[in-house]
Amino acid sequence: MADTPETSTISQKIRKLLALADGNRNEHERDSAMKLAMELLGKHNLDLSAIGDASNDIGVSEIEAFLKLEPWIRAVLSAACKLYYTQYYMRPVYRGYFRDRKEWHPTFVGTEENINVTMEVAGWLIGSIRAESNYLFYEQYERRSFRLGAAHKVLERACALVDEEKRNCAKGSSNSLMILRNDLEKANQKHMEKQNFGTFQSRGSYYDGDAYDQGESFGNTVNLGKSSKPKAITMNS
Repeated sequence: MADTPETSTISQKIRKLLALADGNRNEHERDSAMKLAMELLGKHNLDLSAIGDASNDIGVSEIEAFLKLEPWIRAVLSAACKLYYTQYYMRPVYRGYFRDRKEWHPTFVGTEENINVTMEVAGWLIGSIRAESNYLFYEQYERRSFRLGAAHKVLERACALVDEEKRNCAKGSSNSLMILRNDLEKANQKHMEKQNFGTFQSRGSYYDGDAYDQGESFGNTVNLGKSSKPKAITMNS
């Protein structure tokens, strides 16, 4: 079908419905939005290609967080971003009386709704891993090693979950959601490419093999879909 103003308007409505369905915690709202989107496709004799590349229409936001990132926390944030189609980059923040102390903090990129969920889930994961490490170990190097093992496993699981979801969408009837998520990724990447990023040097972390292995075991069982009320992410030990 030719791309007419009417088709463009309908495509926008379909994209909005798919966005409402994607990741909606309310099962009734999710199902209703998906049903309406499919009905519009059928009514106007459109296929999924009709909604095209909507990445230019997606409102990408930046939300700054003040969170000094240890290596394990960066891995957790990467996992949460992977799951909820967001990204983050490190920005320099200057502290001190003479503003001569340089710190690095994250800025999240994505839709405002996705960023909020990303930060919520990441905050819960960080708190859970930190609490478990503090319960099991007294020495700081053991705690850090446990946290690193747990974070690496969480990131590995997040990547596997997204890859599995993409394979399932490609085979089933959820291609519409896959198109939307591809557009989200494209929109985020376009936004990131416009930024003039500096360099960020990661610092090392102490390593204890037994604590790291226990952390991996914990990271393999922690619920990646845990959701609670959003709260600030802190660096309290």
